[in-house]
Amino acid sequence: MTPRPRRDLRALGLAASRGRGQNFLKDAPTIRRLTELIMGEAGENPLILEVGPGLGALTAPLLSRGAKVLAVELDRGLAAALEASPEAQAGSLTVRRADVLKLRAEDLPSNPSLVCGNLPYNISSPFLIWFLETFGARALGIFTLQRELAERLVASPNSREYGRLTVALGLSYAIETAFPIPSSAFSPKPKVESAAVIFRPRAEAPPTDLAKLGDFTKIAFHSRRKTLFNNLKAAYAPQETMAILARAGIDPGARPETLDPETYARLAQAFGRAAPAGKGR
Repeated sequence: MTPRPRRDLRALGLAASRGRGQNFLKDAPTIRRLTELIMGEAGENPLILEVGPGLGALTAPLLSRGAKVLAVELDRGLAAALEASPEAQAGSLTVRRADVLKLRAEDLPSNPSLVCGNLPYNISSPFLIWFLETFGARALGIFTLQRELAERLVASPNSREYGRLTVALGLSYAIETAFPIPSSAFSPKPKVESAAVIFRPRAEAPPTDLAKLGDFTKIAFHSRRKTLFNNLKAAYAPQETMAILARAGIDPGARPETLDPETYARLAQAFGRAAPAGKGR
């Protein structure tokens, strides 16, 4: 059955929330394609953590294919509708009323087969950091994201789209765009296009202090028009900055977007012990 979000919301006495960035999947071919992608990656009889299930457009076909689903939904009205479903009564669907960004690892299954979701655009970047911090390189992820964000995530060094988020997630995940999703696949129709993006854990993801890496890349990418050295010397003692870059074999005149994620991980570790600006050693 083709989803009809406006009708289904009216039947529940609800309306799409612009503040929460609610854009519900309605295109049956897109939903089938996402279902096939998720089930193909998740394996037999998977436990799937779905973020923002909304009206259940993706939840229902996943359940019909034999998955067990833990759905995290912030909207109380939508969560109540899911809780009243036959699948929830039978136990194959568990609904958690919560803001996923406030959940901790211990609040969730330690080993979901896959994490998925049609993510609201306004929480996509914070959610991906939460996903990384919560699961590290242990969970497979498939999400619908704004196309512009998807392009940033799969960007290579030396490209305009490459940035801090690319670095942080690229250390733990091999990221690829599975297929584009037109704005017409959603209701209400957003102004931008989307894409289905796969996050596959890297087998040899380097151990990384994410907080330290985030602090360092914020400094390194502070101004993309400046050289790496000029960005870093605002936060670290210039002489020591030069010395650390020299030991790492990095040209101080390099631009921030030219370094790969592994290099940033090493530099974040090295600069974590460096003296701050104005306090040379």
